Amino acid sequence: MVEVALVTWSGLPHLGEDDRELARALEARGASVRPAVWSDPSTRWERFDLAVVRSTWDYHRHAARFLEWIGKVERRVPLWNPPHVLRWNSSKTYLAALEARGVRIVPTRFCRGPAAVREALRAGRWPRAVVKPAVSADAYRTVLVEGDAAGRAAAPLPEILEDEEMLVQPYLTEVERSGERSLVFLGGRYSHAFLRAPKLAASPSALLEGAPARPTEAERHAAEEVVRAAPGPTVYARVDLVPDADGPPRLMELELIEPFLGLRSSRGAAERLAELLLEPARRSLPPERDNQVTRSDET
Repeated sequence: MVEVALVTWSGLPHLGEDDRELARALEARGASVRPAVWSDPSTRWERFDLAVVRSTWDYHRHAARFLEWIGKVERRVPLWNPPHVLRWNSSKTYLAALEARGVRIVPTRFCRGPAAVREALRAGRWPRAVVKPAVSADAYRTVLVEGDAAGRAAAPLPEILEDEEMLVQPYLTEVERSGERSLVFLGGRYSHAFLRAPKLAASPSALLEGAPARPTEAERHAAEEVVRAAPGPTVYARVDLVPDADGPPRLMELELIEPFLGLRSSRGAAERLAELLLEPARRSLPPERDNQVTRSDET
């Protein structure tokens, strides 16, 4: 029997509904599944055959500790997504790497320290701009800077450390009308998509968070390019796209650590993910090597 840890955080020790759906699919295939809090020092990771990072929703508040945890656990149990992918995705500076590979991202200025952030706001001359830490999740310490406030001393910026990496981006107003499209890929293949309502809109959005969505051909193409540009194999990936009135959709974020996957919104998604996770363990192959073989066969 394959022993699987679904890795979560202390605020959700019994998993959320989406991960419970995955647990049921794994158990239906003969696996034994247990939630495991990543920051719990008493967890014996070596007892598992596989650890799947799922709802570690506080990792950005303990970034250094989380990276240390990856280093400790990868020596004891296979991790999905692979450790080097988790590390790469832990800071939003990965956007620069994706842009260098031809991905169309939301225009982003990477700044270190408050003075550099204010200079980026002045240089951008955007009517509205978003400022957020490079290590962040769920709009943590993210602010919307309006009009003339950009770059001025009175701008409502988050507290920024002198050596802290920050992102400054224009606010794309089209997101208020149509929201973000989250396209989910399982084993490198498109699975399904759902809608995400804007978090920084001035008034509550009428868009239904998590509603199933049908991506356009342009969105599918853009998301596939993003997944191909990732630094390694992924068993799950969520590509968050925003519409752009001036051209094809742009990448907001590529989520490879702890994204909500909307498994219950697509028939068979949990089962497909369960099969992808269990296949390498059943064949006694290192998961990273196995996924690389699969992707090579697909191309």
